[in-house]
Amino acid sequence: MPIPDLPASWAAARIALRLTAAGTELDPGPRIVHADTLGGVAILAAAIVPGTPPAPDVHTLERAAAHAPWMLATLHAITSTATLRAAAQELTIHHSTPQNRVTHAENVLGWPIRDPQGRFRLELALLLRRLYRHPPDIIGPMRVRIA
Repeated sequence: MPIPDLPASWAAARIALRLTAAGTELDPGPRIVHADTLGGVAILAAAIVPGTPPAPDVHTLERAAAHAPWMLATLHAITSTATLRAAAQELTIHHSTPQNRVTHAENVLGWPIRDPQGRFRLELALLLRRLYRHPPDIIGPMRVRIA
C-alpha cells in the first residue's frame, strides 16, 4: 500500500475493530470484521463518538438482555442467519426453541423482529451497541513509523 494511504487504512481498521465482538452470550457478534466490507456502516460508525448519547433502542436492548441470559445471543443469531432453523443450528438448540424466544424477545423489546423493518431495527441496535461498547478513544491513537 502506498504510504499516503496508510492513515485512511488505519482509520478504516479502527472502525472495523470497534464493530467486533467477543462472540460470547454477553457480547455476541463477529470476532473479525473486514473494513473493506463495511460500506455505509463505516460512515455510521464514524458518527458515533464519545459523548454521543446511546440510541433508545440500545437501552431497550440492554434491558432485554437483563431478562434472559440467552437474549443477546439469540437476537444476534436471528439477525445473522436466514431462518430460525439456521439460528437454532448456530445456537445449538432445538429448532423450535427460537420461535418461543422470538415471541418473548418481541414482547420485551416492544417491536416485531419477524418482519424486515423490525429485523433491520434489531440489527442496527446490535451494531450500535457494539459501537458504544467500543468507543474510538479506547482503541488508541494512530502510530505510524516509517523505517
